[in-house]
Amino acid sequence: MEKLYVLYDPRCELCCRLKDWSLAQRSWLGLCLVPAGSAKAERLFPELKQLATAEDLVVVSDEGQVYKNDRAWIMVLYALLEYREWAYRLAHPLLLPLVRQAFAAISRNRHALSRWIAGADPQALAGELRQVRLESCSIGHETISDYLQ
Repeated sequence: MEKLYVLYDPRCELCCRLKDWSLAQRSWLGLCLVPAGSAKAERLFPELKQLATAEDLVVVSDEGQVYKNDRAWIMVLYALLEYREWAYRLAHPLLLPLVRQAFAAISRNRHALSRWIAGADPQALAGELRQVRLESCSIGHETISDYLQ
């Protein structure tokens, strides 16, 4: 694997900022960030509509593996020079349910987070984040390979 294609939501301020942050990092693998739903995304991955919705974060490797949502974010970290160790840690079976929960909470609230980021009022952001309800985390007994495939 030498390259990852990251399909992100170009209408989401949080997604765009994370895209810019990712591109500013040194990486082990090439990163090609593609707006989800764009002509380029449809040309590169015409079958992707069957695998993911427009709301999903999707990473596709140059070898054809498809990663969605929390696994996609772990793969982005895996590609980055200074964050590969974090990817390994977060993919551990004991931590992955927490990663899944955190990703789901952020994803569900990403448009609100985008508005807060644009407003950049730390007090208001902190107040809103205190109101976000999180589901209890359950830890399964799957293996790392189950999570990353």
